[in-house]
Amino acid sequence: MPRAVIEPAAVEVVSTTATSPANGFEQCGHACGCIATATLVDLHVSVISADPHTVVRQPRATGGERGHVYVTTPLRGFAMVSQDDRQVTVPPGEIVTFDTSRPYTLTMPEPFRMVAVRTQHQSLGPTPDSTRRLGTDSWSSLTGIGALAGRTLAALGQHLTEFDEASFEPLGPTVVGLVNNLFAEGTHFAGGPRPDRRTLMASICRTARECLADSELNPAMLARRHSISLRSLQMLFAEHDTSPARWIRDERLHRVRADLTDPRLAHLTVAMIGERWGLVDASQVSRLFRAKFGVSPSRYRKNPAAART
Repeated sequence: MPRAVIEPAAVEVVSTTATSPANGFEQCGHACGCIATATLVDLHVSVISADPHTVVRQPRATGGERGHVYVTTPLRGFAMVSQDDRQVTVPPGEIVTFDTSRPYTLTMPEPFRMVAVRTQHQSLGPTPDSTRRLGTDSWSSLTGIGALAGRTLAALGQHLTEFDEASFEPLGPTVVGLVNNLFAEGTHFAGGPRPDRRTLMASICRTARECLADSELNPAMLARRHSISLRSLQMLFAEHDTSPARWIRDERLHRVRADLTDPRLAHLTVAMIGERWGLVDASQVSRLFRAKFGVSPSRYRKNPAAART
């Protein structure tokens, strides 16, 4: 297959022939066309223009392999993706994801141009174990993160060969963040529904509230429990103008404040009440409580009206 590296050197363009398989995907069928590739941080981006063809990932080709996750959007033509028992048809501008660690079929029935972003499981918002159960899913180009990601990938596909290596340094994290956000919006596992962001946020908060007494509760624990990355968890809480660590701390302080005015707990010291809610350092309890409510725990216990809400 003839290769020609063009300026800028950060992007490689590969011309295909009628007898040479395109290499944008594993196990590609034969096609005439062109593939431009670049690496952004830990993402591999390809812009593929080719004749109609079908990609078939056979079971024997996936056995024992970790595989990758693809996020793709057709710019021209449409795609059909089948994996497990699910099949989706993807028109231009919409996004589809699939997992190459399991058999799949990708069909482009007419001449097409497509942007394909490939990444390893551990680079995504979901954890590696959860993304290995990833099911084929699609995002609309009309609303939400699907619209934003679709337009960004389309622009990237249109202008990929115009970037140099210096441009990829700030561009890479932007694309990585969009891809992570797609999965943070709600991961579609094979055999299960995809929760929306509000449902996911509610589930995370419920888990945290149930674990407030555990001093080991932290953002990393919540991310693991809900099969998303720490970065995705932080992005989710940022939409509510807070961070997971701050939210956990504030929830604990509100529980401490409630206990300080509970006559049934009057025999407990401030330090003991802090321990009830995972705050094991007595000086930390006083410092955080004062910063939050403008008064020390001891003074609040004597005069709750002295605190700010």
